[in-house]
Amino acid sequence: MSVVRPAHAIGTAAAGAIAIAVTAEVATTAMLWVTVSVAAAEISYWISLLVHVVAGVLFVVWMSQARLNADVITSTHQARYTNMWVFVGWIIPLANLFIPYAVMQDIWRGSDRTRPMAGLKQRPASGLVKAWWLCYIGSNLISTVAGLSAEQDVAMLATIAVLASITAAVLAAQMIKQVNGMQEAVPVQVDA
Repeated sequence: MSVVRPAHAIGTAAAGAIAIAVTAEVATTAMLWVTVSVAAAEISYWISLLVHVVAGVLFVVWMSQARLNADVITSTHQARYTNMWVFVGWIIPLANLFIPYAVMQDIWRGSDRTRPMAGLKQRPASGLVKAWWLCYIGSNLISTVAGLSAEQDVAMLATIAVLASITAAVLAAQMIKQVNGMQEAVPVQVDA
C-alpha cells in the first residue's frame, strides 16, 4: 500500500526560494529606476537568474512529490498527465503555457479528501491555482515585452512585471500551504 509522503519541507523550501527570487527581481527592477553601473546591473541580473533557477527546481520537486501524493489519495491513472510531465511540461515551448497549470489543477483536485468517491474530473478546479498561473504567465509575458521595449519604457514595464511576480509568489506560497494541508489531513471515512 502506498502512503502519502509529506511534502511540507520541500514546499517550505520552494516557497522560501520563490520569495528570495522575487526579492532579487525587485532589486534588479529597482536598479532600472536609478542610475547604476552596468556592472552592478549585470551582477544583479545573474544573481536573480540563479535564484530563480533554484526556486524553479525546488518548486518542480515539490510538485512532483505532491503529484505522487495526489495519486495515492485519489487513485492512480486519473490525472491528465503522468508524473513525467511535472518536469517536462515546464521546458517544452508552447506546452509550458498550459501543461504545468493542468498538472497543478490535477494535484489540487487529487489532494482533496472531502469527496473521496468523486473522480478527479468531477472535483472542482481551484481558483487559487488559476490566479497563480495567470499572474505567473502575465509576469513573464510583461517581462518579455519589457525586454523588447524602448529604453524609456523598460523600467515601467519591469515594475508591472515584478508586481505580477510578487502576486504570483504569494499565491504560490498559499497554494503550496493548502495542497500540503489537504494531503496531510486525516482521510475522510466513508460508511459502506
